[in-house]
Amino acid sequence: MNIRFLILWLALGLLTAGGCAKVKEMYEDKRYEVKVRTNFEQSADFSSFHTFAHSGMTDRGRKIAATDNNSPLRMRIKEIVNMQLVAKDLRQVGLEDRPDLLVHLLLGMNDADKYQEATLVVYLAESSEKKRVWQAVITETVGDNLEQNFEVISKGVTQAFKDYPQAK
Repeated sequence: MNIRFLILWLALGLLTAGGCAKVKEMYEDKRYEVKVRTNFEQSADFSSFHTFAHSGMTDRGRKIAATDNNSPLRMRIKEIVNMQLVAKDLRQVGLEDRPDLLVHLLLGMNDADKYQEATLVVYLAESSEKKRVWQAVITETVGDNLEQNFEVISKGVTQAFKDYPQAK
């Protein structure tokens, strides 16, 4: 199964993603709103997942290799996601180490009046079968302050991983 197939499943998963939570924060008279939707494969055995590796990133429709570390913004988003995965007792390894889970991140931006709407999709696939087992769709309204934007992204990712299934 190739990455195109995984992305197709991701798109379908976005349409059927269940659960919704809102986190609202006020910063300097600007409303930063986070919407989080998560979905997971009911039959997946999450207790069998111990390691993860990034398989890459899609940034506004452009595929970015897992080894591309040129963007500090993308690296910071990876770190935010990694902290949550480690908090779930998962250990990061290299792709060559045959991780249990592959992590693919999709980033997108949309202009919405004065602010931009950013969407981050965290997609976890079982590496042996390249089968989606968990995903989160995090949509935020972001402003001009980069640090506040990262705070909002971090809160959204934290909220999403609260829905990460417990090991059976």
